[in-house]
Amino acid sequence: MIQPAYPAARAAAVRIGAHFARHLVSSQPQQGRKAAAVPDAAAIEAIIEAAFWASLRREEGYMPRISLAFVAPETVKWSLRFEQRLPLAAQPLTRLSPAVERPGIHLGVWREGEQFFVWGATHNLPAFCLVLEVIAPGLLVVKHSRADESQKFVNVAVLQGDEVKMIDEQAARLPGCPDLLTSLLGFDTQHASDEAA
Repeated sequence: MIQPAYPAARAAAVRIGAHFARHLVSSQPQQGRKAAAVPDAAAIEAIIEAAFWASLRREEGYMPRISLAFVAPETVKWSLRFEQRLPLAAQPLTRLSPAVERPGIHLGVWREGEQFFVWGATHNLPAFCLVLEVIAPGLLVVKHSRADESQKFVNVAVLQGDEVKMIDEQAARLPGCPDLLTSLLGFDTQHASDEAA
């Protein structure tokens, strides 16, 4: 059975892809830390679409709360790799969700040709790695890991139903922007000033 298309995925993919291309070209991670691969629009769309449909399903009464990271299995240390990789689709994600719902666990997503698959789980991510988190049914947050080793993330976009809201990175640099707001957006004063340089 073919899943119906999620139009917001296609609409958001190009804008989110431009964000990642801009950051990965202009920013350098800390010495010794590799940067993530730049996700193209097809990868972003596939991850958003699978996560969206998974968010609307239930497994044993549990609502899926998963985190997907676009990362090649060979680029992360100390990962858990599945014996057989799984297709990037709603049903496998829903079935996995009760086992990986703890904070800091990311399901690794990668591609082979035009096919996307889930290869395992990891705590470690390269700098600027695309992460999509399922928060609630139909509510997804796209973010990226920071260049430092802080385990914190910078929010990029929020998708709720058919709405796509891009986070304005410049807002943290405006005079008078409350520290609480920059913290909620995933920016901090030091991070905002580092990116401005």
